[in-house]
Amino acid sequence: MNKLKLYLLILLYWVLMMDMVSYFALANVTGFVKLAEIDIESIESPIVSYWASPFQMFEATLFGLLFGFLFIGVNEISEKLRVEKFSFGKIILIKSCIYLCGFALSGVVVYLIMSQFDFFPKGAFREVLALKPAYGMIAFGFLFLGFQILLLNFVVQTITKFGINNLFNFLSGKYQQPVIEDRIFLFMDLKSSTTYAEQLGNIKYSQLIKDCFDDINLLVGKFKAEIYQYVGDEVVLTWKTDKVLKTHEYIAIFYAFCGALNKRRAYYLKKYNMVPEFKAGIHGGLVTVAEIGNIKRDIAYHGDVLNTASRIQSICNEYGEQLLISGQLLQRIGSLNGYKSRSIGEIQLKGKLKRIDVCALTGD
Repeated sequence: MNKLKLYLLILLYWVLMMDMVSYFALANVTGFVKLAEIDIESIESPIVSYWASPFQMFEATLFGLLFGFLFIGVNEISEKLRVEKFSFGKIILIKSCIYLCGFALSGVVVYLIMSQFDFFPKGAFREVLALKPAYGMIAFGFLFLGFQILLLNFVVQTITKFGINNLFNFLSGKYQQPVIEDRIFLFMDLKSSTTYAEQLGNIKYSQLIKDCFDDINLLVGKFKAEIYQYVGDEVVLTWKTDKVLKTHEYIAIFYAFCGALNKRRAYYLKKYNMVPEFKAGIHGGLVTVAEIGNIKRDIAYHGDVLNTASRIQSICNEYGEQLLISGQLLQRIGSLNGYKSRSIGEIQLKGKLKRIDVCALTGD
């Protein structure tokens, strides 16, 4: 699921949640009036009349939309500010506090908008506060809202941390029995990693790798990638072949990543006295997908495709290339839409019995 779909679901969640609260308020008021055999039109209180009218549903929908957009805005801004560097629990706490403030702001904005209509009781807020039960209702409302914010925030952070596809696959049990899938794999590895590790030391080198992986994480959604695993200074991305074969996200993401590293050139030079460069190998084909483990569950891919992609990446330095792809996958792709390929020949990859046609790719 890409970011747009996630945000649409968040908007829908808040609209439905506020409409549901409004519906229960409407049902309670009208139910009490009917039970007491009171004519609703004879009630002089503008608040009761308003609560028993469908207009409050309009207010709830407007509130849900405003708060939904604010929720999304906070999520986007926090991503730009890289708050993900904090712990999982701290992120949820920080964002939840901001969302509660945003809820109050949304309430003020909705009140200002609704007060422009004749059907809205202008002095409603003061009249409600004059009622003794009002404070209990308001406190309950904030507790309920706080729980909903924490719940949705937890779900969003869980999706961000583990990936929506992995989460749904675990919940549905899709891979409890091994499944064959056609997939493309991109193996990306830091160049000169041993040298950097010696120069920077263990702690600073780990910080460098984390910074690099944070940069790639910002691109994953845009290029429809799934992060399969991090292995040392290597990251492995995967796509279902039929989704991206002709649209080349598995190529474009590599150059976008290189561009992102270069864009933060000043940051890397200041902190690490170097700008990281990555090399990559691409291959695709049929793999077995299975859910493994009991104590620590994971979704694993098995097959020669992964071994070949890894071996292709490992010869980048030998041939002085940044990005290599198997000739077999290149034939399936057809048009490269601006990217250029050059065959480097049939290569005997380590651990392979047969020679593999390998090609170098360059950006447009």
